[in-house]
Amino acid sequence: MNRKKNVGLAITGLLSGALVMGAMLPASAAAETPEPSKTVEGVDAPYETEAAAVDATSKHEKTQWQQEEEAKAAKEQAAEKVQTKPTRTWEIQTEYLEGRFFHDRHIDDYNIHIYRKYRDVDNIAVWYGGTLSRPVGYTTEDGIYRDSEAVGFGPSMMLRWERPLAGKLTGSIDGTGSLLFYNQAHPGDGRAYGFLWRIGPRLIYHATTKDAVSLAYIFHHSSNGMHSHNPGYNGVGFSLGVSHTF
Repeated sequence: MNRKKNVGLAITGLLSGALVMGAMLPASAAAETPEPSKTVEGVDAPYETEAAAVDATSKHEKTQWQQEEEAKAAKEQAAEKVQTKPTRTWEIQTEYLEGRFFHDRHIDDYNIHIYRKYRDVDNIAVWYGGTLSRPVGYTTEDGIYRDSEAVGFGPSMMLRWERPLAGKLTGSIDGTGSLLFYNQAHPGDGRAYGFLWRIGPRLIYHATTKDAVSLAYIFHHSSNGMHSHNPGYNGVGFSLGVSHTF
């Protein structure tokens, strides 16, 4: 009887121990199971932290990119201001024109022209300036010798059509007109004023971005435009030019 009682007590103890262990297991599992991450709209906090870090990096990179773009734009604006800064290009031409084509008008011209570039109209450059002329010689019209030396000065205008040829070399066609006032009637039996027209091809060598030298072959015509007392004359010659941009 005592033996059966002892067996029953043992079984009862085992069942009690099993129940106690069963009661303790959920608490242990709960203690060992890590606490779930806090979520925001279904997104775990670690992912939210990473997204925030990426967003912050993106904002930093965007700010840096914006700064670089602003700096680039500022440089371009400064370059445009430099390029659009008004420039002044001056050219001096000296020339000798030999009288030709008239058997009774033997007059040579020694001229100096000073021009400043005004503007470009399509493919034509417009220049304005002045001319100093020193014609020397004589006429024998109607068998009468007439001295035709004089000094003339007046305003001038030049139109230049220029095209690149090779490297620093360009070619142009120059056409100029000058209104000259002389110190005496010129040529002899003429009037104390006249027009000097010139046209011809020119080779221009651009030594630097600011300096150039040129050589031209010129045909010229001089007359006062009147129907009477207008012993006009023609000639050909060479013109040497030097230009500089300030």
